[in-house]
Amino acid sequence: MKQFAFYKLYSDILDGMNDTDAGKFAMRICEYEFEDKQPEEELSGKERFYWNNISDMLAEVKEAESSGKSLKRYNLRSEHFTFYETYFDAMKLLKGNELGAFVKAICAYMFRGEEAQFKDKEIQGYFNLCKLKMDISKKRKSSGSRGGKAKCGVSKIEEQAKLETDKQSVAPRDMPQVTPVEELPESKEEMTYEKFRRAYPDIQGNLYGASERYITDLNWADVATKFKADEELGRVRNIYYLARNYEQKYGQKGQAKTSGEVV
Repeated sequence: MKQFAFYKLYSDILDGMNDTDAGKFAMRICEYEFEDKQPEEELSGKERFYWNNISDMLAEVKEAESSGKSLKRYNLRSEHFTFYETYFDAMKLLKGNELGAFVKAICAYMFRGEEAQFKDKEIQGYFNLCKLKMDISKKRKSSGSRGGKAKCGVSKIEEQAKLETDKQSVAPRDMPQVTPVEELPESKEEMTYEKFRRAYPDIQGNLYGASERYITDLNWADVATKFKADEELGRVRNIYYLARNYEQKYGQKGQAKTSGEVV
């Protein structure tokens, strides 16, 4: 990815850390988003707590953005800005407390309009170059907000009416609107999460934090069956996405659903 949504929640976490720790944690977020790297170093107790609480959110947003989708439930609820790869490139030139101070300065400028002044001219130069992108983001966000207000009111009613009309034109009223997903044969073979990972070593990633529930909640024998038979599921090569998409499509016990979207 070349960019990702950086939420104020992440900024609040960084503000609660000293500059050195904030720099390390920000790098972990960026390495995950831009390079698909999980934290390799052992996390401290505080870092583990923060990471476990945002890892599912990071994964969900990354998956959506990689497929060109937008997660409105996060975007409408939480203030955010676009974090570009060029900011990450600048971060990789810094170390220690300078790195943390630099990331905090980006957040302060985007969320509060506060412009940092660094004593080190080289770091100030990095910030000024990134600021060109940040100013473009601010303009786009401002233009989008004005456009959004103009579309409120009557247009929403018109859009809803058009949607209903389109639905009726696609199929007769007596035709069911939802076609059930065909249930695939359920495997009776005993298989645990660990056996599944050994059987499919090409599936990458790990289950962290709240997503660890999939280890015991899912019928992994049925996951294996669906993974082989379901073409869409068979293309997934990340264990978190595979478990979440399986649950959304078939439920924890492998019962096919008649509605719901698989991202």
